[in-house]
Amino acid sequence: MLEFTILKACKVNIKPPRASLIKEVNWAPPMHSWVKVNTDGTSIKNPTRAAAGGIFRNYDGVCLGSFSQFLGDANALYAELIAAMNAIEIAALMRFSNVWLESDSQLMILAFKSNSVVPWSLRNRWENCTYTTHRMRFCASHVYRE
Repeated sequence: MLEFTILKACKVNIKPPRASLIKEVNWAPPMHSWVKVNTDGTSIKNPTRAAAGGIFRNYDGVCLGSFSQFLGDANALYAELIAAMNAIEIAALMRFSNVWLESDSQLMILAFKSNSVVPWSLRNRWENCTYTTHRMRFCASHVYRE
């Protein structure tokens, strides 16, 4: 505050930064007997380094497992799709019958409706995963995350 007073006394025109927008983000538990998996994919200096991961939790928020994978050269959509596919494959291995996948990638969620957004290099694995979801109660949704 002292610095601000000195600058003002010296007639220095200052423009304080705008306050950043604060948006509350909460984790909502799944219904009883459901497992929720939150996934995320990231790419830094796109497309030089990418990674994918996720965490499985039950209706009490208890962690049932997690995963992560370094992907090397990949873009953000590729990383998001890998995270979702890993989650579906692990859920099937763990024999989870009620699975809710949640992601901050709207484009990845859209891929469940139209696989045209899925790169050809992932298409076969993606279609196998969507087939796997038909053998369980499955839903995928978008959640805002910053």
